[in-house]
Amino acid sequence: MQALVYHLSLPKVLMARLLAARRPGLVTGPGSPLQLTDMPAPELRGDDWAVLATRLAGICGTDLGLLTGQSSPSASPFNSFPAVLGHEVVATIREAGSRVPYPPGTRVVVDPGISCTMRGLDPPCPACREGFPYLCRRCTEGALAPAIIIGFNRDLPGGWGEMMAAHAGQLFPVPEEMSDERAVLVEPLAVAVHAVLRRKPQPGSRVLVIGAGTIGLCTVAALRLLEVDCHITLAARYSFQAELGRSLGADQIIDGRGDGLLHAAADQPWSSLHKPVMGRPVLRGGFDMVYDCVGSRSSLDDALRVTAEGGTMVLVGGAGDVGGLDWTFVWLRELSIIGSAGYGMEKPGGEPIHTFQLTMDRMMARPDLPVERMITHRFPLAEYRSALTAALGRRSSRAIKVVFDYRQSG
Repeated sequence: MQALVYHLSLPKVLMARLLAARRPGLVTGPGSPLQLTDMPAPELRGDDWAVLATRLAGICGTDLGLLTGQSSPSASPFNSFPAVLGHEVVATIREAGSRVPYPPGTRVVVDPGISCTMRGLDPPCPACREGFPYLCRRCTEGALAPAIIIGFNRDLPGGWGEMMAAHAGQLFPVPEEMSDERAVLVEPLAVAVHAVLRRKPQPGSRVLVIGAGTIGLCTVAALRLLEVDCHITLAARYSFQAELGRSLGADQIIDGRGDGLLHAAADQPWSSLHKPVMGRPVLRGGFDMVYDCVGSRSSLDDALRVTAEGGTMVLVGGAGDVGGLDWTFVWLRELSIIGSAGYGMEKPGGEPIHTFQLTMDRMMARPDLPVERMITHRFPLAEYRSALTAALGRRSSRAIKVVFDYRQSG
């Protein structure tokens, strides 16, 4: 099979970190750590495993962070390379073990989390026992190489290859009425649904979503899919993002550059701007709930400044090593800061349901919510350089979600 394989090289990581923004060829060219390769197709790893044929696979910000050297080295013990990247996947079961409850030909989405069960570890760790393998405490042990999710594991090829292996517990059948384009967004939408459920906004809340890339737009959609009674302000950099944000349910769109977020926060009820002896203006009041879906130094600084007293900031964007932040706002306003990254067994109504299943159920109930419009570009795997160039150059390409499309070749 053909696959895009990432080979970890510290010199290339450092070069990409320094120069990728100015020289994208470091990420996509011949010197890139990412190479299109012919490799053996995966085999069944046991009677509770399946082999899948990929249909669509997304390019995620996490993948781009790895390729551009922006990922924090703190996560490096929990990855193993060389690996076939790609964890946003809709696929068809090609071969199924006897304990897989779905027959060949079933269309599925894949929870990429790697659990203790998959590693052959018994008893499972507390996180896996609770149904959150994304938080597995034994992700470097057992029968599989270290990794938290498929796509960053040398033993389990991800969706940037024509075939993959997945455990029965990772598979969620896609309803017949759901298109591949909607199905491939289940994973990023599940990230956002989980983020909202980590602390659901109170009725009537004033909510700010910082960032209108895939995760920011998915967060807007998740708030609407979960029928949260709130006013949503979306900070979008580009007009094409703003247009889609409105169609997904944002009540207000603002330009978050400069002090735009501070002024938007000052317009909220019981809010006002004040000038300190030095530095940027500071607020009393602001937004009740802020979702930072960027994770940069500037977005974190804004998020801390515009979250109202007693409010909650949810960090959804993959922030790394960020210095120079003023943490005064956290204790002065008694803010709650929540991290969110994965998904698992939620209990929104008291009964457990996996985030993927909940997300698909809510998507089926809201066919009018045009989440599939987030897919702006499709490429065959052989054109991966063009795909990555589009994903990295959103300003010129107007890309939101870029996917690899295997359907014609399959």
